[in-house]
Amino acid sequence: MQYSLILLKQVIIMFAIICIGICCYKTKLIPKEGGKYFSSLLLKIVSPIFIFTSYQTEFSQTLLKGLFASFLLSVLSHLLMIIISNILIRKNEKNEYRIERFSSVYSNCGFMGIPLAEGVFGPEGVLYATAYVTVFNFLAWSHGLATIKDGFSKKELLNVIKSPVIISITIGVVFYILNIRLPEIIEKPLEYIGSMNTPLAMIVSGITIAQSNFIKIIKNKRVFLITFFRLILIPIIIIPLMSFIPANRIAYMTVMLSVCSPTATIGILFAIEHDKNAVYASEIFAASTVLSAVTMPIMLSYISLFS
Repeated sequence: MQYSLILLKQVIIMFAIICIGICCYKTKLIPKEGGKYFSSLLLKIVSPIFIFTSYQTEFSQTLLKGLFASFLLSVLSHLLMIIISNILIRKNEKNEYRIERFSSVYSNCGFMGIPLAEGVFGPEGVLYATAYVTVFNFLAWSHGLATIKDGFSKKELLNVIKSPVIISITIGVVFYILNIRLPEIIEKPLEYIGSMNTPLAMIVSGITIAQSNFIKIIKNKRVFLITFFRLILIPIIIIPLMSFIPANRIAYMTVMLSVCSPTATIGILFAIEHDKNAVYASEIFAASTVLSAVTMPIMLSYISLFS
């Protein structure tokens, strides 16, 4: 219950920032292109720096074991979500099954999962959340991209390995294991930049939501069905199964919190790039993001039963 109250408070704070992003877009203070630029800044600079600085802590065997457990939990939970989504969502061109499967499997673990992990569990939560983000990036840009466009190239997979987030995690883990600490004159500027991660991510989410047609979303029952899969049904199935994996309480709860997060924004970008139904992808994103304010605190109480 304590964790749920902390999460509820954190969700309210984050949605307040999302509302600022919505207002900025509606008042034309930030143009439509602004969201794309902010998103690029977040993915290429702010988030990688934020993730790297989370590893700038004293080495601990306990934390290292928790990190490895988080990787294992992240891999297995993604594999289970892929299997479950393929069972729940049948191939049918009329219901945009490619968009729906992607939206059911891949969560907004970078924009929502990491900030929430930081708010609820502190720096240790961020450390474990990076494991989920790493697995997410590899699978979203391989399996996820193949799901959307029906195949992917080796070049695209190589781009994932060379992405700023993966590089920052790799360097961060090496520095952590070798107990290499940056001098304060370097670490402090990086911490200041990294501190923009949550507010910038929420503003980008607000700009994206502001571009959705809520009347159309409400009328589309299929959107709410996929949102139900992403936020409730799939986590309810996975959470008890993952409790059998040896992991400390915070590692387990952090990863499961990412499992319960709303659908990933990157699905919209994939749909745009490969001429799929990007409007439908944004509708699922908007509905799941808004409804997650209600579902995530409830799901955290559910997670606590198994942790």
